[in-house]
Amino acid sequence: MINTHTHTHTHTHTHTHTHIIPNRYFELLETAANIVSLLIEDITPKVKWTTLGEVGTFINGSGMPKNMFDENGEIGAIHYGHIYTKYQNFVYEPAVKISRKNAEKLKKVQSGDLVVARTSENVDDIMKTIAYLGDEEVVAGGHSAIFKHNQNPKYLAYVFNGSYDLIKQKNKLARGTKVIELSTRDMVKISIPLPSYLVQTFVVSILDKFDNLTNEIVQGLSKEIELRTKQYEYYREKLLSFSKEK
Repeated sequence: MINTHTHTHTHTHTHTHTHIIPNRYFELLETAANIVSLLIEDITPKVKWTTLGEVGTFINGSGMPKNMFDENGEIGAIHYGHIYTKYQNFVYEPAVKISRKNAEKLKKVQSGDLVVARTSENVDDIMKTIAYLGDEEVVAGGHSAIFKHNQNPKYLAYVFNGSYDLIKQKNKLARGTKVIELSTRDMVKISIPLPSYLVQTFVVSILDKFDNLTNEIVQGLSKEIELRTKQYEYYREKLLSFSKEK
């Protein structure tokens, strides 16, 4: 199931005329409801639940103090703090760069890899994840883990950030009080639904459209936005919830 605590944002508009939510948003919700119901009914018995240790490999990041940041640097760098403050689910170009010399000391991130935050100020945010989708090899620093796999990276990012089942598992495994930590030794124990790559791609295509449309909703229609956001999360839940293989 899906977490209703999402990391979405809206664009602020300064126009004085009244804004409305695009009709295609409502049409997409209705279409998705029908498609998702058929999809889940058809594939649920066939979906395998797999531990993250079986899906891929975690590599712990290290280093990267902020004094490494260099606006003239040659290599993109993903800092664990930016996973919370600067990114949503996907990153095409890191927010900062570092020198090539410093990058040589850090763990490499390739296109399609996930970067997972291992440290947080609270349990809810632990294991916040981004999928790196850029063309150039970049690096990640400490308090994060790189997850290498051969699945659809966007699907995995949606699952890591939105699956109720994953969230319940990682919350039980997290340790600490003032600073919350989750080790990769525990992350590998977490189970997720892993449908075929084709189904993963279909799920991503729907959720991408939802995300794009959600970001178009303007501020000022709070009640309607709240209603549509709940509908969006409902369909996300249906898309990322699968019964365990019989």
